Amino acid sequence: MELKIYGKNAVVEALKSGRSVEKVYLQYGKFFEPEFLNFLKERGVKYQWAKKEQLRKLVGKEKHQGIVALLSPIEYSSEQELFRDTLKKNSFFVALDGVTEPQNLGTIARTVESFGGVGLLLPEKGSAPLNEVALKASSGSLFHLKVVRVENLSSSLLKFKSQGGRVYSVETGGKDIRSVEFRRPLCLIMGSEGRGIGEELLSISDEVATIPTVGKTPSLNVSVSCAIAVWELFRR
Repeated sequence: MELKIYGKNAVVEALKSGRSVEKVYLQYGKFFEPEFLNFLKERGVKYQWAKKEQLRKLVGKEKHQGIVALLSPIEYSSEQELFRDTLKKNSFFVALDGVTEPQNLGTIARTVESFGGVGLLLPEKGSAPLNEVALKASSGSLFHLKVVRVENLSSSLLKFKSQGGRVYSVETGGKDIRSVEFRRPLCLIMGSEGRGIGEELLSISDEVATIPTVGKTPSLNVSVSCAIAVWELFRR
């Protein structure tokens, strides 16, 4: 499960050791040197300002030195590892664009693992944290997948394409998913229910697949859409 550590020295040492840190909470009104804040940014660590009482509730203690870090329950893989295994196994992975709910992330991870996928590709910013909610929703599947965070999804997926992979977006306004010819190895891009998949990612996709619906609900939950898309891919 999610591990919480507190105190500036403990957080710095955790980062230096290579541990995956999901987020750092800093106390309002407490001074932190610009060098320390830059240190967090350089390592791609998100930080958020919080009230002293919020930090006390997080760790269950008064003495937290104004800083609390949440460590990821899993260790991240590199994009090279994810691409290598996907190509070698002629398999697939899922990229999530703007999916911020841990429950959805965990459910998607469970679907990917259940149908033989290699892993998940997540952006460093604007993505759900890998916390205990995500881990529980995944039923432990996150421990069996290669999970990667990258600065830019488009740049990363262009590398995957240059190595022989194909990219498919699951979005409205595309081709009926039942008639899409999925060619492995591949990546499925799933977007948030509200904003959908960004234009840049759609532009680099080999094809945009749409799940047809007949009801009045404007869109499906992203984890449901992913399950349908992965099943379509699997049954071929």
